[in-house]
Amino acid sequence: MANPLQERLAEVLLDRISRDNYPSSTYMDIFESIAPRRLLAVYILLLLDRIENEMNPSIPMMQRVQKLIGEF
Repeated sequence: MANPLQERLAEVLLDRISRDNYPSSTYMDIFESIAPRRLLAVYILLLLDRIENEMNPSIPMMQRVQKLIGEF
């Protein structure tokens, strides 16, 4: 992604997603559609960490990570 404004929006969304215990799926969808590869890798690792540390991780989050890893 060459657009610096999209990259800035991706950074803002990643910050919000990382701070929210239950991040908005809309924020996550927008982030995934605009994030550069380097931020996408950070995001995937963030979600994997949440899945690993939850007693009962969110099934939709696990499916989201599975999809992202398959596309990475």
